[in-house]
Amino acid sequence: MPYETHWEEEGIRWVYVGTMTDDDILRSNLELYDDPRFETIRYQIADLREVEHFEGSSRAVRRLSRMDADQATRNPNIRVAILAQAALMRGIANVYAMSGAESPWETRVFESEKEAREWLDASAAGDSDRDGKA
Repeated sequence: MPYETHWEEEGIRWVYVGTMTDDDILRSNLELYDDPRFETIRYQIADLREVEHFEGSSRAVRRLSRMDADQATRNPNIRVAILAQAALMRGIANVYAMSGAESPWETRVFESEKEAREWLDASAAGDSDRDGKA
């Protein structure tokens, strides 16, 4: 399988490896939407650091961003961290981030998982502060 799905306590992490296609991008997210855990997660991590070839299209990435914006009505509290180091994958990640302007999901691109998790943890702490649960 060109990607692995890892469910975590408060979110989901995908690791994409080898060749990434439009089908991989869309299929992984459709699996998420169909899972009952989707409505309670607070983050997604898409790890693109092991993608060697991208055989997808910016059109599919923009479609994914619109699909995510539509799904945000079910769970508006998700933050999306994309891990990308190669210039091409950072570009694809930025296409996704820029295409989701109408979505309440905040998206950031990181080079390391440590940075991404620090951002997600700080975001969670900020949510707790706003909810009075600090």
